[in-house]
Amino acid sequence: MWLTTTALALLMLLVLRPVATRVGLIDVPGDRKQHTGHIPLIGGVGSFAALALAWFVLMPSNEHFQLFFWCSFVLVSIGAIDDARDLPAKFRLGAQIAMAIVLVTGTGLYLDGFGDLLGFGVIEFGPWLGALVTIAAVIGATNAFNMMDGIDGLAGMMSLVSLLALTYLFSASPGFDFELMLAFGICVALGPYMAMNLQLPLFRHKIFMGDAGSIFVGFAIVWLLVCGTQSDAQAFRPVTALWIIAVPLMDMVAIMVRRARKGQSLMKPDREHLHHIFLRAGFNQRQALLTITFVATVLAAVGLTGEVYQVPEWIMFAGFLGLFMLYDRALSHVWRLLVLFRKTCLWGAVGDPQASPEPVRPVSRGQK
Repeated sequence: MWLTTTALALLMLLVLRPVATRVGLIDVPGDRKQHTGHIPLIGGVGSFAALALAWFVLMPSNEHFQLFFWCSFVLVSIGAIDDARDLPAKFRLGAQIAMAIVLVTGTGLYLDGFGDLLGFGVIEFGPWLGALVTIAAVIGATNAFNMMDGIDGLAGMMSLVSLLALTYLFSASPGFDFELMLAFGICVALGPYMAMNLQLPLFRHKIFMGDAGSIFVGFAIVWLLVCGTQSDAQAFRPVTALWIIAVPLMDMVAIMVRRARKGQSLMKPDREHLHHIFLRAGFNQRQALLTITFVATVLAAVGLTGEVYQVPEWIMFAGFLGLFMLYDRALSHVWRLLVLFRKTCLWGAVGDPQASPEPVRPVSRGQK
């Protein structure tokens, strides 16, 4: 399935490039978009189409995953329309809520508890509360990955870090064959997009992921997290999920907290995300990408280590809360810290540390 998915993803991207211009699925430079040229927003659409086609042709029937793909199809379609025509934020949010409700009620899967996060026993939910918490988690995590799509390769790399961590966890747990296939299948489907987006050798035509892609990968990752933390057949503990998506999650929550403190709308777009901060501190795009990816990988590794060695859940949760509070506190001194970090790092392998930072490219409209 892997080679088929990769080949289909590459074929889809090549076919969709000329189509994107005709239907307006392109990113045009402007006040908030400082890249060069009209870039097709087909990375997410092509990757999803290739994965879905390979899945339905090569994988045995499974009602839960069929429903997941149909809900994803709706979100990818709305995301593509938004990329081309700029839909209202409330409409996009409403669609995400509706698909989360359909998926939870249609599969009967939901977060039935948070585990022993406080050290006083397992925190359990009833069916109604569990369903509501799951719907909120799906919406939150979906938008957390959507908000990371601000510089080349970032949303893709954050997705790959989380998906590869999930691949490892599912491969070590019997009975999660479908989850394993989906997690690694999305990784290989994203491969051709990443090569084009980062313009690796032999891939000179640049493309962007678009809202369609970032919403899909966020939706898929959070659903895999839900599937893996069911108490009756558990691949990993709920607290491990926090570490697997630590960077997108902390970035989103910190942004919401800052907006609330300022009395601003939580949906108000701004340039205060982690990648924006790195760029304004003097990093170029490639340096920011490598640094943030390294941090996300380390945090995911902490989660995997805690899971493998069964570190008590309350310790893992306390560590995550402490890390988030440290992150939120550091934001008040972030410029000084990042400039110091940049001066002390050896960036010779990835670029001249004295070079001017690359321009910020917030691609997903209305949310970044």
